[in-house]
Amino acid sequence: MGNARKSVPRALLLAGAFAVSAAMCSLVHAQVFSAAAVKAAFLHRFASYVEWPPEAVGAGPFVIAVMGAEEVARNLEQLLPRMTLQGRRAEVRRITRGTDLEGVHILYIGEQVLARTRDVRAAAMQQPILLVTDGDDGFDAGGVINFLELDNKVRFEISLTAADRARLRIDSALLAVAARVEREPQAWSPLTDALVTQHRESACLSTRMAAEIRREN
Repeated sequence: MGNARKSVPRALLLAGAFAVSAAMCSLVHAQVFSAAAVKAAFLHRFASYVEWPPEAVGAGPFVIAVMGAEEVARNLEQLLPRMTLQGRRAEVRRITRGTDLEGVHILYIGEQVLARTRDVRAAAMQQPILLVTDGDDGFDAGGVINFLELDNKVRFEISLTAADRARLRIDSALLAVAARVEREPQAWSPLTDALVTQHRESACLSTRMAAEIRREN
C-alpha cells in the first residue's frame, strides 16, 4: 500500500490538492465569502506554486501588493498575519505608483483601475514580479495570471509568455488547474515597438538570405 502511494507523481498530487482547494473556494465563495475573499486566498496560494529568481528573494518579508482593490487588500490583511510565504513573514502593501514596487513579489491590480495603471504595469513588467490582473483585458495589460469569473466561480488563466518575461517559473500543478494557459505573445508590452522592429529586420534578412540561396542553386 505504501509503495503504491509513493508511485503517484508529485505534480499529480499537487494538482489534485490545488484542484480540491479551488473547488472548495468556489463552493465557499457561493455560500459565504465574497469574490474578493476568494481572490485574496488565491493570491496567497499562488506564492507556493511560483519560483522567483534568486535576486528577487531577498531577506525581507514576502510582499503582496494591491492597487485599486481595497476589499481584496482587507481580506489579505486578515489572512497574511497568520501565514509565512516562501519561508518568510508575509505582508500586504497598498500601492499607488511604480516607485512603491521595491521588494514586491506579487502585484494585484483591480479591474476597475486596470486601464489607468499603465505606468505601474510598465514598471512591474521590468521586474521579477508576479503581476495578477482581473478581467477580459488582463493579458493585454501584461498580467502573468488573470482572474476570471466563470459560472459564478472565481477562476484564473496563466500567460507563460508573461511569466518568461518576468523570469518566473510556474509549477505544472498550477498550470493543470488553470482555466486557460496562454503561450502566444501578448498584445502589449513596453518592449513591443523594439521587438516588432527586430522581427521585421530579421524577416527582411531571412528573405534576402533565401533569395541568395536560390540564386546560388
